[in-house]
Amino acid sequence: MYKIKKAVNTCIRCLAVCCGVFLIIHRRVLAAALTGIDMPEAPEWHKKCFGCKSR
Repeated sequence: MYKIKKAVNTCIRCLAVCCGVFLIIHRRVLAAALTGIDMPEAPEWHKKCFGCKSR
């Protein structure tokens, strides 16, 4: 039982770290979405890898 609890605790901590990193990376986009200002331009590498199209 202890190993399962430890594994679940480790998974929760890992997810919390990943969520924190996501929020830090996307902070300008999230701020733009919440305040209604224009979205920031995506970097060139992001456009190439994920197929973003300009409007």
